Amino acid sequence: MSSFTSLVLTNWQELELLCAPSSQQEQAVIPVTSRNLTVAQVVAVSRRPLSSRVRLTNEALDLIAKCSNIVTQRLAEGSVIYGVNTGFGGSADTRTKDVIDLQQSIYSHLMFGILAGTRAGKDQNSVADLNTLALNDEVAATWMPESWARASMLVRLNSLAGGDSGIRICVAENLVQLLNKDIVPRIPLHGSISASGDLSPLSYVGAVMQGKPNATAFAGDRRIPGARRVVRADVALAQAGIKPTDVRAKEGLAIVNGTAVSAGVAAIALHESINLAALAQVLTAMSVEALLGTDESFDPFIAQVRPHPGQVDSARNIFAFLAGSQLVTRNDNVRAAAGELRQDRYSIRTASQWIGPVLEDFMLAHAQILCELNSVTDNPLIDASRGRIFHGGNFQAKAITSAVEKLRQGLQSLGRMLFSQVTELINPVTNRDLPPNLVADDPSCSYLFKGVDVGMAALASELGFLANPVGTHVLAAEMGNQSINSLALVSSRYTMDSVAVLSQLIAFHILAVCQALDLRTRALSPEGKQSVEGTAANLGSASKRVYEFVRKELCVPFLTEAVVGGAHAARQKEESVGTFNTAVYEAIRSGRLYRVVIQCFEDVATASPPGSQESRKAKL
Repeated sequence: MSSFTSLVLTNWQELELLCAPSSQQEQAVIPVTSRNLTVAQVVAVSRRPLSSRVRLTNEALDLIAKCSNIVTQRLAEGSVIYGVNTGFGGSADTRTKDVIDLQQSIYSHLMFGILAGTRAGKDQNSVADLNTLALNDEVAATWMPESWARASMLVRLNSLAGGDSGIRICVAENLVQLLNKDIVPRIPLHGSISASGDLSPLSYVGAVMQGKPNATAFAGDRRIPGARRVVRADVALAQAGIKPTDVRAKEGLAIVNGTAVSAGVAAIALHESINLAALAQVLTAMSVEALLGTDESFDPFIAQVRPHPGQVDSARNIFAFLAGSQLVTRNDNVRAAAGELRQDRYSIRTASQWIGPVLEDFMLAHAQILCELNSVTDNPLIDASRGRIFHGGNFQAKAITSAVEKLRQGLQSLGRMLFSQVTELINPVTNRDLPPNLVADDPSCSYLFKGVDVGMAALASELGFLANPVGTHVLAAEMGNQSINSLALVSSRYTMDSVAVLSQLIAFHILAVCQALDLRTRALSPEGKQSVEGTAANLGSASKRVYEFVRKELCVPFLTEAVVGGAHAARQKEESVGTFNTAVYEAIRSGRLYRVVIQCFEDVATASPPGSQESRKAKL
């Protein structure tokens, strides 16, 4: 990708194309080739299961077929092949002729994960003490969301499609059927160090593929309320009409030995992270307007003389977002009045310099994750063209750890900047004559956004903790054989946590900045009144889009004590500040708000570059 903006737009446009509703209600078909899987395709399959289906291409089927008999041939020749006629890991010094039993032993020792809560075929209450409340939500505490499991299955399928793993076609086709018929293995959340790949999580996928009664899966039509539930793997396959697969020499190992879970979760985290980074740029423009800041900080000349790609990109976007705003101060070297800052504070003045390196890190993370999605990551590997078997370490997932830790640190940086912008909006010392705590009522009796200020500090602090690297906490495992291990899945999980925390912080920011923009417009109105139309008329194009979405689509109003049931309310209200924060947060998590953000970026991408002859003519 040439820029972060092009990455955001390309990724989103592909996702929308894959998930666009068809008049015939047909699903988009994603061809699995082993070399062309995209982040958008992973997101579509994992999060929009009713909109897309997968199929193995003829090329992939040919590659798998050419490789499938080599293991058997080499065994007949007396070759010693790791995990086929040897033990596993630190026990690879053992030998066996019972190659089928050996493949089954993989699942015996890898299915050690905790899956608390519902047990297949039993009511949840029957396995819980009804007199004791749960410590955690069992779903969140012990097993992965379905979206993570589906992403993992697709990435594993794509790796196997390379024809370098020594499986039969029926094994790969079994995964295709599970995805297309929406049978999703229940996978423990914890227990992988991502050294020899994500062995334990993938063993639960393999167990469902075989229809093992000791494995469970989510099954049932998700369009029918209450129809989707956890059932035993054998029951799920029978109900879906899927024939269980057996695993022969090398096949059990081929299913579990790889980075698919780490890479799948990382791809989802990447998608959310780049969208949040795009949203942060729009919110910065809104903050500039709410603080009566200047667009001078984002003039193309400043980035031109320090041409880091991320800074150039973000400055161009924010400068364009501010075009047409009636609230922006355009200095043109006019001296500020005595007692006023000549330039804006850091949170908005240096925003493009702060955001820019994050965008560059996210682009590098995208390249790393995309490469991993299209890699063969098990061991041993088979070169069908030469009939050779290679023992190596492609399962080591350090590349994913590197990628998701860049994402997580970048999310913390964005959160720290957005937190500073809101504290400056709320604080009367820094907000340029807005009311303290952004109140519309008597400030001696109303403190509406004081709690938001405190809540954002908690969220920003949590982001700071989550930004710490995971990869520095490696311990030797498995008889010392796995002496270095990537902890990629652990790191990916924490990155997903950071995505959720930053999404909450951004929801707080949006509520506060929309309130500030309304207050700013009310102050400019001769009657001192506020209206959605009046505020929107004063805003730049991007701010207007987001503001109108919040006020009109989400129905989040200008906040007063009367609205949230405070001292000035005529009657008790059900709404609170948190109610409206939640509405914005849910719009972020569902992707509804991102669609508005993408429109802002599309406007910039199709506009003439700032300073060009066309843009100068447009101003005239």
